[in-house]
Amino acid sequence: MSQALEQKLLALGYNADVSKACAELFGNFEEAKPYLGPGPSLLASKDIKEYYSLKYHRYYYATEGAPTTSWEFPPHLQLSEWMLDAGISGLPLAACRRLLSAVVWAVQTNAHKGERLWSALGLLGRLTANIVDCGNALEKYRTVRKGNPKILEALDCLGGSGEAVLRAAGFVEARGQAGAGGDCLLFPPEGADLRPITLINAKLHQLTSRKGFTGMARDSDDTGESSRSRHSGLPGFAYQKEIHECSCCGRPINDGTDRLVTRRFDCPKGEFRYECDKCQGYNLCETCWDKYQAGNLQPPHPREHPFRTHHPHASQHGLNANETASNPWGVLISGGSAARARERLKQRTGL
Repeated sequence: MSQALEQKLLALGYNADVSKACAELFGNFEEAKPYLGPGPSLLASKDIKEYYSLKYHRYYYATEGAPTTSWEFPPHLQLSEWMLDAGISGLPLAACRRLLSAVVWAVQTNAHKGERLWSALGLLGRLTANIVDCGNALEKYRTVRKGNPKILEALDCLGGSGEAVLRAAGFVEARGQAGAGGDCLLFPPEGADLRPITLINAKLHQLTSRKGFTGMARDSDDTGESSRSRHSGLPGFAYQKEIHECSCCGRPINDGTDRLVTRRFDCPKGEFRYECDKCQGYNLCETCWDKYQAGNLQPPHPREHPFRTHHPHASQHGLNANETASNPWGVLISGGSAARARERLKQRTGL
């Protein structure tokens, strides 16, 4: 435990519980800083609300009075959950951090899969509930056969994060053991510590029942018939018809429409969008694409998946501005067909 860090946080006004927790988990103030939130008390976290988007089938977080929202589970809310879990279960803070991190990884890595994600996590929830509900007294529930079609489908959907959740709960590899029946995961026999699997099961139940990580999430009915995005009111997104969000960082991807329509120099420039051909709804912004190319994207995405490149708008074609029968590209062009051909080339190549 870093006593110097604890004393520094106390001096800055953080309460004793938060200071002690950070001193136990982090080596210095810089490591702890992202988890300390907007103020010297975790009470500030009450200003952040957790919602479940019925349109995107994923959780998002909104700060009261702020114009933007985020897909990411805020770090200071994570610290709050670690402390709460440790207080309830009696497990060390570091153990609670590892357990929650396994679940967060599974959710954030596969968030773009929508209902398939929650179906897969629901199956993991049933597997862990079988052991929790019987107090680990029934041997039949201790074996998870990864070759079972339903279990295989769930693990394939979740990638490596699905098995990581089960291992965090206490399951271990059983390959080659007598009676294991092949590629299986086994839970330890009667007498094993059930606190980790109980916490994992509680988190899975909260998430699949749309209560979120905090247990207090609210449904947000953002389906509607309109394609309006939650980012539509932000500067630079007034005229963009369809706003895609980066599936990794959650940032809206600007296609350059506002800059073209308004001709304002201070409007955000358009950027490239990279869409996965195998994972429906998975898009990357330019920054996350660079990380993907460098092999350090977090959460990671399969390297073998092909991507489609969407260029930023370089002309006003398709924006329904000034379109006429003689000017189908929607811009006032002098020079006839040659000029229109140049505009078409710009549109297709982004140059």
